[in-house]
Amino acid sequence: MNALLQPSAPTPHPAAIPLLRTLVLCDLVDSTALTQRLGDQRAADLFRKHDRLARALLPLHGGREIDKTDGFLFMFERPVQAVAFALDYQRALRDLNEAEGSALAARVGIHVGDVFAWDNSPEDIARGAKPIEVEGLVKPITSRLMQLALPNQILLSGVAQALAHRAQGELGDRLETVRWRTYGRYRFKGVPDPIPVFEVGDEGFAPLKPPPWSGKAHREVPFWRRPATLGIEVAALLLMLAIPAWYLLRPAPAIAFAERDWVVVGDLNNLTGDVRFNDSIDTAFRIGLEQSRYVNVLSNLKARETVALMQRDPAKTAIDRSVGAEIALRDGARALILPTIAEIGGRVRVTAEVVDPNTQTTVWSESADGIGVESVLPSLDQVNQKLRVRLGEALATVSSESKPLDRVATGNLDALRAYNLGQRAFDVGNLKDALTFFNQAIALDPQFAFAHLMSAQTHGDLGDNAAATAAVEAAWALKDHLPARDAIYVEAMHKEFTAPSLAIGEFRKLSSLYPDYFSAHGHLAYLLWQYANDYDGAIAAAEKSASAQNPYRSVSEYLLGTLELGQERFAEAARHFEASGELKTNLRWLPVMVDVARGTTSPRAALEREKAKARGDDWSAMAALAADGGDLAAARAIIADARGKSKLADAFKLDVVERSLHSAFGAGEAVQRVDQASAASTPGDSAPDRAEAAFRAAFDAYVAAREKGAPRTKTALDAKPGDAPTVATMKTLARAQIALAQGNAQSALDILAGIAIDGTELYVVHVARMDAYAALGDHAKARDEALWLIAHRGRAYTEYNADWVARPFNVAQSNLAWLVAAEQSIALGDKAKAREYSAGFSMRWPTAGPAFAARMRKLEATP
Repeated sequence: MNALLQPSAPTPHPAAIPLLRTLVLCDLVDSTALTQRLGDQRAADLFRKHDRLARALLPLHGGREIDKTDGFLFMFERPVQAVAFALDYQRALRDLNEAEGSALAARVGIHVGDVFAWDNSPEDIARGAKPIEVEGLVKPITSRLMQLALPNQILLSGVAQALAHRAQGELGDRLETVRWRTYGRYRFKGVPDPIPVFEVGDEGFAPLKPPPWSGKAHREVPFWRRPATLGIEVAALLLMLAIPAWYLLRPAPAIAFAERDWVVVGDLNNLTGDVRFNDSIDTAFRIGLEQSRYVNVLSNLKARETVALMQRDPAKTAIDRSVGAEIALRDGARALILPTIAEIGGRVRVTAEVVDPNTQTTVWSESADGIGVESVLPSLDQVNQKLRVRLGEALATVSSESKPLDRVATGNLDALRAYNLGQRAFDVGNLKDALTFFNQAIALDPQFAFAHLMSAQTHGDLGDNAAATAAVEAAWALKDHLPARDAIYVEAMHKEFTAPSLAIGEFRKLSSLYPDYFSAHGHLAYLLWQYANDYDGAIAAAEKSASAQNPYRSVSEYLLGTLELGQERFAEAARHFEASGELKTNLRWLPVMVDVARGTTSPRAALEREKAKARGDDWSAMAALAADGGDLAAARAIIADARGKSKLADAFKLDVVERSLHSAFGAGEAVQRVDQASAASTPGDSAPDRAEAAFRAAFDAYVAAREKGAPRTKTALDAKPGDAPTVATMKTLARAQIALAQGNAQSALDILAGIAIDGTELYVVHVARMDAYAALGDHAKARDEALWLIAHRGRAYTEYNADWVARPFNVAQSNLAWLVAAEQSIALGDKAKAREYSAGFSMRWPTAGPAFAARMRKLEATP
């Protein structure tokens, strides 16, 4: 292991190495005033003697000089060495004063922690640089302790005192006069956590009393013991009363985790020289940190996206301290975390620094050591748990909700690396390469549940539902090898591929437990739209998914545009479509339909314009635009062209669409011919395919009933427990239409009464209600339904309905509703409205077919 972790040959500018060291800062009190009193020459001689005595003591205690100004900055291996030096230094200074008749006094601060040290090059030293540089949070804390100290006083932090006091026997004979004192916890300016302060010194010489408060440090004590005036005490008392009152009266937060902070994780700094850690430890570190329900981790894809906005190459730019800090500031993250792995003294150390992005200073760091490669993942677990507690998460929560990384990820570093490469390929849309890497990770570790899960998602994005289902099954069988959040996610994915209607509840639960988990919100939004026709619920979920921290927010923006169009909020729809950019999806026709739906662009003009842009691959959108313009022949030509290019599995869908258009346009003579064309068509085998096939079969039965035909299959209308809401609604509609075809309008309305009119009903529900009310002679209600259809053209264009199978029919009905409204107005004796609605129909379909021409002549003949 040591051979594998040996550092490579020295470079001109070696990287900083993390070290656990003790720093000592000595400072002469009032040295400037002393110089003025003694004169430059005498003071210089005295200071030179002081420096010699300090440097003479240094090697006796194993220390090293780091810097020199008015005093010294020294570094020691162990706290007890630092204490022994400080005691000898104060005694030597006392002896110097007696010999010289001077009054030099020094104050000393001691602290221990991780430091980053590096040697400057000979060239830099020749230019005036120090031989060694030391940085880290331990340095400013040591300075604060020194500044707090009284003359002749040695102050230590709590950790330095604990380690030194444990080894105080090494002080030898000096121990008899040494006294230790504790002064409680002090708050230092610029240091987030309070520091326990201790003193060590010789009895009779050291002050051995608490240091006074200052503007940069104060002790944590009760209010009534602080040195303050009576007015301040009264104000403090009022404040103490006001704060609890405010907490009692303030409203409780609506969502438990809505205010969780985000962190950016920088690239791993691999100082071991072992390439196996590259592209593997990063992934494991993220998986470990993402187990938290308290801390949000900005995705690597989002971080790289922000790097591109910084005018840098995301593939070549390392996310280090400066780049990571800028990403955090741009994306609203509270902290930057920089992971490092190094070999120190034959041990493998994993370290994570928490950096304030505003100042780029390390606030604190956590480390864990182990021996050999096999120790790395357990060390990562320790570091992650410490970080989560430091960031504010309860220790009990961390302990109960965290699983070891070698269980929830994989102990195979090569499998982790393959997974990392697959994730990168997936993020940039290279799905085939991503699948190759995920399969490689699975081959290296068949128990790697994350790899199975990403394989399922990739197959799904490639449109291979059967392979996606198999991969989800494999991930679901390994759900105990996933963190809590991802175990719920794979459960929801399993439902999505096996029983889509049940997946809505699973994703709703997941999004409730993890309000910042964008995948949960995104899936929920699509499922609510596609299987429940719930636009309001889908908008609420999609808005959460369209967060600035979501790297896939453009997809959510596009969905929001679709949903807002379905709610006839055209300005909002256009804004969301604009925010989404140009997506490579057949949904890209929807922005065109915003202007068509609100009547500012004619459907024929939009169709010709988009066909000229080589966007002729979405036959459903094109057929809908043709139907919107009243051109059945054009719609049939589009469907015929699609049938020639489609697979057998799509033939039934195309035939259903054509049948529905013949029904809408009153061209019943062509229905039987189309019936024969679809006799051999079969649906797919996966659950999503079966759900869509069930909807198409029910819609086909509805269309056949409109033409007073029989249902296409005996099972098309059978209700099943696992039916999605849209499928159940469509089956109910078909049964109502059969009753209407049999001349029983009231029975049809009774069946339709089982469908709630709450915004989730299908567009075609209002077509069926309009027809039933008209047949029953309730002309007012029939006209109301027609006006609803006219007012909701956006819904006609955006309902998913099993891959848009009902869209051309719905769009045609949004225009035919004008004619029905005119006919019902005549029956109501409202001739003015009849003329208005008749003119509206003529304007939209100026070349209506024979079936509509006869109805128009009848309207015109009405006196």
